Amino acid sequence: MKTMIKQMEPGKTVSGYFVCVKKLVKVDRNGKTYLDLRLSDSSGVVGAKMWDAREDVIDTFTAHDIVAAKGVVSSNYFGDNELKIEWIRPVKDDDEFDLAELLPASPRDPATMEGELAAIRGSLNNAEVTALLDEIFDDEMYHAFCQAPAAKGFHHNYIHGLLEHTVSVCRVADAISGQYPDLLNRDLLLAGALLHDIGKTVEFSYTTAIDYSDSGRLLGHIVLGEKIVADALDRLNSAREGMGLDRFPDELALQLLHLILSHHGEKEYGSPIRPKTPEAFILNHADDIDAKANVFERKRADSDEAWSEFNRPLDRFLYLRKAEE
Repeated sequence: MKTMIKQMEPGKTVSGYFVCVKKLVKVDRNGKTYLDLRLSDSSGVVGAKMWDAREDVIDTFTAHDIVAAKGVVSSNYFGDNELKIEWIRPVKDDDEFDLAELLPASPRDPATMEGELAAIRGSLNNAEVTALLDEIFDDEMYHAFCQAPAAKGFHHNYIHGLLEHTVSVCRVADAISGQYPDLLNRDLLLAGALLHDIGKTVEFSYTTAIDYSDSGRLLGHIVLGEKIVADALDRLNSAREGMGLDRFPDELALQLLHLILSHHGEKEYGSPIRPKTPEAFILNHADDIDAKANVFERKRADSDEAWSEFNRPLDRFLYLRKAEE
C-alpha cells in the first residue's frame, strides 16, 4: 500500500506514484547535475532531490507528469520532510494506480455513491427517460462521470465530485418533487438532475491536476452537456426509425434540454436561457443549494475558526460555528 505524503516519517524508505508538480535541473558546487523536485499526492506535497542525476533519467519526465519513485525520507534544515530519490520514472501504460490517491477526492465512498445513483435511476417510471439514460451512460461515459470533478475551484472540486454533487442534487430535487406532486413531473426533474452537469465529463482535464480542457474553456459545460444529450437523442431516434418505432417524444426532449440549458438560473451565471418551467426552477435551486452546502462542509472540515476568510464566490465571510457547539 502506498505511503501517503502526510504519513511519511524520517528514516523510512517509501515508494509509490506521485504527481511531479515542480522539476528543476540544477548543478551542485561540485559541478554535478541534480534534480530539485516537488512531488504531491492527495494528502500533500513533499520536496525531493535526486543527487547526481543521469541525463537519461532527467529527460524522461516533465513537471505535471505522474511518476513512480522510491526514496528515503529525511528532515531538512527547516524541519520539513524531504525525499532523497533513489530512482524515478514516468508511469507506464500497464501501471496501476488510483487517481484518487494522487488528486483531492470526495470524502464519500465512490461505490456507495454509485449504488445511490443506480437506485435513483431505478426509481424512474418513464420508459422513454430510462432509454435515453441508457443511451447516454455507456461504459466510457459512466466511467468518466464517476471520476470527474464538478468544478476546478468552487464546489466539489475533486475526483468523484461530479458523482457526489449529482446524487445530492437528485435527492434535493426529489424531496421537493414530493411536496408538489401535481405540479412537477418527477421523472423529468430527476432526469434533468442526473444530466444537468454531464458536460463536466469533458469540461475538465484531471490526469495530473484539475484544470479546464480546451473545449471546457471555449464552450463550457452547459453547451457541452446540451450537445451530449442532443446527440444521444439523435442516435436513439435513428435507431428507432430503423426499427419502425416511435421517436422519443418531442415535448419531453424539448423540456429536458431546457433543464440543462437553464440550470444556472441567470445569463450572468452562464445559462444561455433562464428557467421557464417549474422543473427548471426547482433544478436551478437544487443545484445552487448543494453547491453552497458543499462550500460550508469543506470550510468547516478544514478550519477550527469561527469565521472563514472572505469567500469570493459567495461574496461574504462565512460563519462556521455549529449551533449545538
